[in-house]
Amino acid sequence: MAKRKKSKGISTLSLILVLVMIVGAALAFTGLFLDWTTSTTNVIVGSVESNSTLQDWADLNESMNKLDGEVKYFVMTILFAWVSAATVAAAAVLFILKLVIRLKLLGIIGGVAGIIGLICGILAIVFTVLMGNEYSAGNETLGNAVAPAIGCYLLMAGGILGGGAAIGAAVKS
Repeated sequence: MAKRKKSKGISTLSLILVLVMIVGAALAFTGLFLDWTTSTTNVIVGSVESNSTLQDWADLNESMNKLDGEVKYFVMTILFAWVSAATVAAAAVLFILKLVIRLKLLGIIGGVAGIIGLICGILAIVFTVLMGNEYSAGNETLGNAVAPAIGCYLLMAGGILGGGAAIGAAVKS
């Protein structure tokens, strides 16, 4: 009897990894537009919390630039945040194309995009913490503590999930 040739269909693991990349990209892009930081201000009556998005930080940085200043680490924070979201989304698209076209080069490029997305997701939260510490240290009257909020954590989770899945898919193929 003749041996059956193994089918070169799409494996279940590949579909799961691509799904995780898509979820990671969705989390990362969602995090970009949600509250990025939370500020706690201590007043006589108690403490007041306020949330800021990346757009709020951009507006603050722009107004400080007019006064010959800037929000330290803001440029690095926003750069790593957008790069993380974009590269995780690019990795997902590349691996979907790889499943259809079956070109190994797309898997390698997708793996590199996953590494960049994972690293940038972690660096975004690191620079957010540095930016918050620097801002709260320079403006005791406006806020005593600035900490990452849900948007920052979603971006980090999306970068780690999507980037990790892309690395796993690249290693698998």
